[in-house]
Amino acid sequence: MISFTIHNCRITVGFLFLAVFTVFLLYDTSNTAVFWILAAAVHEAGHILVMHAYGAAPVQMKFTPFGIDIIKPPQLCRGYGRDALISLAGPGANFVCVLLCYLFNNKIYSSFLFANLVLAVFNLLPIEPLDGGQALYSILCAKYRSDQSLKIVSVTSFIVVTPLAIVGFLVLFRSRGNYSLFAVCVYLIFLLLFKKGRYE
Repeated sequence: MISFTIHNCRITVGFLFLAVFTVFLLYDTSNTAVFWILAAAVHEAGHILVMHAYGAAPVQMKFTPFGIDIIKPPQLCRGYGRDALISLAGPGANFVCVLLCYLFNNKIYSSFLFANLVLAVFNLLPIEPLDGGQALYSILCAKYRSDQSLKIVSVTSFIVVTPLAIVGFLVLFRSRGNYSLFAVCVYLIFLLLFKKGRYE
């Protein structure tokens, strides 16, 4: 594990993250890895910028095989509307890049546009603990108790992931090699299993 501090924010990079990152680069047959990495950086920058705007600069960032966890100050006074905006800031930043790439209408930016679009739409899925799931939880908490909101998000996650997994398996079975959607579903299932309690 690699750990260092930047402006009072502890950065922790796990070896499994580095391993997954390396495999991603090695098997990048389309030579678009740099665009996906830049889109991911834009996404996280969106979260961090809105956190700073609310005076909630992150105290820690963890790079794990399942993504990047941004830890807010423990003493921060929570607000569900603010939490929802912070969650949606990442996909929002990606959509801004999509718009800019579209306006420039240049072939060079087409891969970057696609990467930002996919990343934004993917993270907006109402699945815990993706940004869409976190935003849905925050919005529900304005009306329901925390435990009720969590149950609703959990059920919604199951409803969304199940048909995606079935379609992903069918595509894999019929195409004999197109495993992209199935791999995404496996990733989502791992998120659901190993990132419980992120809202607490």
